[in-house]
Amino acid sequence: MSALVVPVHLDALCLADDLDVTGPSTDFTRLPYVDPDTGRDVGADLPYLGESLLSAPFQHQNLRLKAGIHLHWALPDALTRLQQAGGTAEAPVVPDRWLVTRSRDGAVDGQWVVESDVFCDYGEAGVAYPVLDAPGRPYRRLGRRTPLAAWTPTRDPRNRLPALSVVGHGDPAFAAFYPNCHSVFGFHDPDFTGRPPAGLRYDVMGWYEDAGRDELAHVLRAPAPGTAWHKTVAERLGWAADPGPDAPRRMLCFGQLTFAPAQSMVNPLVAGAETGSCVGHTATEALAAHLGAVLPGVTPEGLEDLLEALTVAGDLENAPVDLSIGLAEARHTATFAPLPGGTLWTIQRQDETEAGARIAGRPAPTARERQDRERIVLPPALDDLLGELNEAQERYDRARQILTGLRGRLFADWHKYLVCADPPEIGDGGYPDPSQVAFFLERSMADIDELADRTGAYPPQGPGDSLAHRLEAAYKAVDAALSEVDATSGARAAHVLRGVPAPSHYQPNDPVVLLTGAAATPSDRYGQDGAYRPDGMLQCARLDAETGELDTPDRVAALRERVAGSAAALPVPNPAVRQWEHAPWHPVLLQWEAEFFPAKAGGNLDSAHRDYSADYITRNYVLPDEGVELQARTGDAIPDGGANVYTGTTVLSPAARPVLSARILYYLAGKVLDGYNAARREAGLPTVEPKEFRDAPGEVLDWYETNGTDARLRTLTAVHRHLSANADNNLSQSLGGFNDSLLMLKLARQLPVADPVGFPTEQELAGRVAARVGGENRYAPQPNHDFNPIRAGEAKIERLRIVDNFGIGHDVDVTRIRTTTRLRAAEHPDRVAMPPRLVQAARLRLRLLDAGHATRPLTGLPECSPVCGWLVPDNLDDSLRVYAADGTWLGSLSALAGPASWEPAPLGGGAADIDALGNAHLRRVVAWLRDAQGVGDLLGVLDDALAAVEPADAARHRDRAVLAGRPVAVVRAEVSLDLREPPAVHQDWNIFRKDLGRGVRESNGYPLVRFPVRIGEAGRLGDGTLCYWLERPDGTLEDRYHAPLDQQETPLVVAADLAPRYLTLLADPRAAVHATTGILPTESVRIAAEHQAAAQDLEVGFLAAPVLTDGDRIAVPLPAEQDSFWSWRERDGTAWLETSSPPTVRRADLAELGDAAWQALTRAGWLTEVGDGTALITPADRRPAPPPALEPLRARIEALLDRPCIEVPHADARFPAGLTVREGELVLRAVPPSEQGNP
Repeated sequence: MSALVVPVHLDALCLADDLDVTGPSTDFTRLPYVDPDTGRDVGADLPYLGESLLSAPFQHQNLRLKAGIHLHWALPDALTRLQQAGGTAEAPVVPDRWLVTRSRDGAVDGQWVVESDVFCDYGEAGVAYPVLDAPGRPYRRLGRRTPLAAWTPTRDPRNRLPALSVVGHGDPAFAAFYPNCHSVFGFHDPDFTGRPPAGLRYDVMGWYEDAGRDELAHVLRAPAPGTAWHKTVAERLGWAADPGPDAPRRMLCFGQLTFAPAQSMVNPLVAGAETGSCVGHTATEALAAHLGAVLPGVTPEGLEDLLEALTVAGDLENAPVDLSIGLAEARHTATFAPLPGGTLWTIQRQDETEAGARIAGRPAPTARERQDRERIVLPPALDDLLGELNEAQERYDRARQILTGLRGRLFADWHKYLVCADPPEIGDGGYPDPSQVAFFLERSMADIDELADRTGAYPPQGPGDSLAHRLEAAYKAVDAALSEVDATSGARAAHVLRGVPAPSHYQPNDPVVLLTGAAATPSDRYGQDGAYRPDGMLQCARLDAETGELDTPDRVAALRERVAGSAAALPVPNPAVRQWEHAPWHPVLLQWEAEFFPAKAGGNLDSAHRDYSADYITRNYVLPDEGVELQARTGDAIPDGGANVYTGTTVLSPAARPVLSARILYYLAGKVLDGYNAARREAGLPTVEPKEFRDAPGEVLDWYETNGTDARLRTLTAVHRHLSANADNNLSQSLGGFNDSLLMLKLARQLPVADPVGFPTEQELAGRVAARVGGENRYAPQPNHDFNPIRAGEAKIERLRIVDNFGIGHDVDVTRIRTTTRLRAAEHPDRVAMPPRLVQAARLRLRLLDAGHATRPLTGLPECSPVCGWLVPDNLDDSLRVYAADGTWLGSLSALAGPASWEPAPLGGGAADIDALGNAHLRRVVAWLRDAQGVGDLLGVLDDALAAVEPADAARHRDRAVLAGRPVAVVRAEVSLDLREPPAVHQDWNIFRKDLGRGVRESNGYPLVRFPVRIGEAGRLGDGTLCYWLERPDGTLEDRYHAPLDQQETPLVVAADLAPRYLTLLADPRAAVHATTGILPTESVRIAAEHQAAAQDLEVGFLAAPVLTDGDRIAVPLPAEQDSFWSWRERDGTAWLETSSPPTVRRADLAELGDAAWQALTRAGWLTEVGDGTALITPADRRPAPPPALEPLRARIEALLDRPCIEVPHADARFPAGLTVREGELVLRAVPPSEQGNP
């Protein structure tokens, strides 16, 4: 069968003497077990815990590499990427047979076969690999090497792994780290020590023992229809090959390494190299800090802002205002990782399309049916049902999150139980009695079982009353109601329930370290397969000769000769054929050690008082006006001593530089290229496309450096050139595990919950614990750490060590660490500021409430509105007009020396007094304003606040705003702080001993720590918060309102264990309301467009007196206002008279014609309804012919419609005999949107 030869990257470490290096990530030889032959416990001095097996940073140099040549090959990138399958990510199966050939001067000098998936239990040459599902020793030695001449295939499944991948037993660095896989993807040749002779050559050829596992064959078994095999390979695997008539049937991997004459046993990258380091919230931020310090002609602050703006340009490019605030918020949000927050249910309408009807064999929807869709009004009962569904979903989601936290807490307690059962040799008196801990576990499992029973699993099975059953019942109720609506609408549309993500929880990112200098050169072993071709493909070679079965030494040796010849024909350079000139250096891991100095005042580390003070944050930090980050109040808030020391190991990444380079080029393509192309067109030269520019930007950037004038673009050009010139000397990674350490936890690979050397009763306990823990055995407790669930203070990097693929370390100088301007610690230059964060995932919940309920959130249906009512400042009469949510004018509050006076709205549509206002929340606001004599003050506040709000369509109603002020919505909101899981608990042994005897766990009171929340943004044009009241528990308003313009410390605080706070707000309906707390991303809510419509329909007016008129005629100069009309109202005894322009008629005035005539005249365009049984009269010269049925009544109708209107006053001087002095009100009313455009 033909084959495709795929290059692999082969490296060699040459040792003259034995060398101790960092050991494997996990040492499975330390696992305790019972020897089945002797019945004796082996390794019982260690508990059966993953932590017992892990390599500690900076400590475990416990692998001795023998003198000689150590080979380590890296598999093609396509075989190292996880693939989604069945909802899980799996790594592809990789070749498991490798022929290693040593040659000198072109002659084969030795050949061995490495069987990577074969267990070889004699000796200790193979890596220890866990085998936990078999009795006896829980590990076996993986990887067998055999001289080719003596090799026979091993096919016994009992001695083979079911499938071999680059992650091995679950370690992402298994194949990348030689100590993990030296007998699987590596080879040791002891025959050559010291400096290898020139011309010495090694090559490796890999294949699959079972052809059915071949990844290439797997990809080609299901090619895309009509796609040639080589295109399928290119799309799926990223491999380029010469097309041929027949697809290759198998993959053969090949790599070759030849020792050059001039060799160095030390890599120049680490020989005396100076390595720098920068710390930031994100990798890009750390890189920006580095560039700000090394690029000439720029300030670090300015460059950081510029480069960080590029990272969030997509979020800001459509924002016409508030760019600086938006950038600050986006940078702040980038310091968090979002986590799923649950599900919200919405109702969506699915219209039947013409294509859908055709498929179903039905005629296309008619115009009438399409119109009927838009007239569908969901019944009010659906709003209640949807609210109940979302409430049931929230309770279910919350219970599941609590269960997850309790299961993880149970595993931490199990971890402690095993330590108590097998304590280290420091005296048994230091640990609780294991039987007491076992009883505690039983109690915890009972709590989990009770909550699991109450929660259930969705969808539930059978009858019951669990939260899952209630959720199902609520879902079915909404679904049934929607089915009834669809069945009766006849609109060829269906309403369906759709689940959307609820607001996310957020977890703070670990600090990120950027390493610079030669030692931080990214490895070309990983992720660089496409570096040798412009299209990013890995060039492979076809082997058209028959390869046959590789089951004998002769066949394997013969095939190797042909494969080597094919690889030699590949274009140079390529990763398959390389020369060894010096020791390799491929950074893989970063070991770190850091100190954390928490803010001291009111903290939990005081020996006399171990609980946080409720004002811990507000005592040490302040939330500045318009700022998104809490700032320390004083320079001495952070102690000089008492630090907590944490360590960890993480995998290095080169992603920051290429990501930033790509962003810069993408941005410059839209800013620089137009001018460059204009110059080329003038010179008669072809233009450059954006992709061409991004692939080869040099010439364009040269041109801009000479001709460009924009300082920002010139800076970005310089940054890109610096990144290109220093592409090979920066690596970055977060201090993985730093936040976990603050919670006294460690995220690491854990063993299944078991007690293999325990007594039967202990093993039975282990089985029951395992059933409750499930998959939540990810975090091990760290009882010797300090408990810092609030990350507020400063950090200091004490040690950094880069570890290469062979386990060799390079210590980084940390005496001159740089950081961003935002993270500089003013009093401690060698530290990094850690602004306050909750270490646990949490969310600041800000949501508008249904105006018709006390605490129910909005459902999203048009019938569910947050608007309790409207207030319109009357700038001419020094009063506030009060409107219902639907726009009905209820009355006015007029400022007086004492309590404000209430004046009901005219024409009988208002409220006789404040107690008659229908909405209780609006009534409270109006009563507060009257009793507190607050109308005058509020008018001033609203005037200033509205002037600082500039929504996108502000100019549309600027004339109306000048006359009577903008409409202000009265809305209510809920603000709360939600932890995703139960509060973290203190893992200290002494604390645990106390927890064993009480019913609650110790959290040092941190769930009661108050965090300030700023509602509104005084300097933000797009924020509509004008002022707000905090509500008391009984719903009444507190004694004073708060306005963003006050610039005082926020009165609103939240805590994880505090009940939600409810607010009543006055807000500009066209702008969002923002809530900022510093410890979490800023949240915002806004009034939906359908609920803003009433604001445009509000009638506004002002007193007009005295007005001189000619007898009964009303002539007043009026400004034109789009989509609105004017009315004059005046009292006539106890009644009101109204005259409009254009004239109006009330339905009662046409009563003699009947309702049918009213409707016919409206449809014919003679009348335009404006609400309240009133219609505008179309001028006679613009009326169409009347409906035929009304033609006989035309004269009578025209007489009834001949009504007075407000006239245009004469411009010349006149002195009529019947001058009349009038006092009334000029009122501006909106024409309904459906009627706009009619007269």
